[in-house]
Amino acid sequence: MSTDKRENVTFAERKEEFERQVQTAQTIALSGHMNPDGDCIGSCLGLYTYIVEQYPEKEVTLFLEPVQDKFSFLKYADQITQEKKIDGPYDLFFSLDCSDTDRLHDFKGYFEEAKYKICVDHHFTNEGFGDLRFIVPDASSTCEVLFDMFDWDKISLECAQDLYMGIVHDTGVFKHTNTTRKTMETAGALLEKGIHSEDIIDR
Repeated sequence: MSTDKRENVTFAERKEEFERQVQTAQTIALSGHMNPDGDCIGSCLGLYTYIVEQYPEKEVTLFLEPVQDKFSFLKYADQITQEKKIDGPYDLFFSLDCSDTDRLHDFKGYFEEAKYKICVDHHFTNEGFGDLRFIVPDASSTCEVLFDMFDWDKISLECAQDLYMGIVHDTGVFKHTNTTRKTMETAGALLEKGIHSEDIIDR
């Protein structure tokens, strides 16, 4: 099943479709909302890392507005760009942490012209857009949603660091009311990858 527009499509089926789309696409782009915050940056870098480490032969573009220097310690932060790298539409485009396409700002047109579009978000105001949707309002962050989409064995230390940073940011270091048991279990699992939580929090 190629979309989750039908009510009977399960998360597991959407996850399989996510993997299939990444495997078959040759040109992939991803972007988050304007004025990117920690969850937006963490989810974009986490997904970028997850894809390029598995498929180094693919053309992957990470569109974001320039980010603050404090995020420069994250791997592939230097790959963030505002320039399109290919002619024509992308085979696959991800919208991350955006409640609607207008939040993609300068990159909205690239998303809309892409051959296949995937939306990953946790905002309850998101009414759904794209061909495949992972919208989980109960999740603390988009990074938490991505964790469930990824295969555990394929999450590297660097990818785990991105996801953890996003969760820490959107939960106020686990102080906000969006912190749930699932959030803490996800954070604990990411710690098992060997990340240094105190370093990420301090930065």
